Amino acid sequence: MESCWSRQALVLSPSLYDRRSDRCLMGQALQIEVRELRPELLQDYLRFFDQAFSDFPYWAGCYCGFYDTPGEDWDPTAKAGPQHRTARSEQIGTGKAQGLLAYIDGDPVGWCNAQPRANFANMRYYIVAVTDASEPVGSIMCFLVAPGHRGRGVCTALLNAAVNKFRRDGLQVVEGYPSTNPSKRSWEIPWAEENYKGPLNVYLKNGFKIHRQLERFAIVRKQL
Repeated sequence: MESCWSRQALVLSPSLYDRRSDRCLMGQALQIEVRELRPELLQDYLRFFDQAFSDFPYWAGCYCGFYDTPGEDWDPTAKAGPQHRTARSEQIGTGKAQGLLAYIDGDPVGWCNAQPRANFANMRYYIVAVTDASEPVGSIMCFLVAPGHRGRGVCTALLNAAVNKFRRDGLQVVEGYPSTNPSKRSWEIPWAEENYKGPLNVYLKNGFKIHRQLERFAIVRKQL
């Protein structure tokens, strides 16, 4: 692994794996670059989210503002997309949004909403994870990988970059909230979106342990 945090980037070169069989694929090592979100990356962010939910259009208008927007109402559909896109652009353009973008060959292919837990404007039902609001915890709220790049180590690269970022920033703990008992729905949701918190096995393979098990999800933690 080559650390490039002085350039606000982390370059990782994992082997190519097939997520379904966990077997190494033949071919050249894949280079994934992870960059911290900055105002100058706004257009990359928008370009990514303009097409990120091509396999699940119902969430096409999200732009990952769900946990950074006060209030109870939220419409993730394309109808609300322009409104969320504008709001998110303002947050990013003024440096008020945090997270990590993953790149392959210069193109944005993945996103992780990772920031100090206290920064989130609205943790919604995940507020039950908070037992001590003053605890210096870094939270990983969302992962999204472009459909054509799933199963190639992008999620793992983002997870490791988030851990390194939180460690560098002086936080003591990083936590995530993987689904372990998804809600029953009358309509089907794709695997990737169902696991937008990150798959439990990815956390466990990278040094996280189950801290608390709740009805629908686990709180996993890693000490820094």
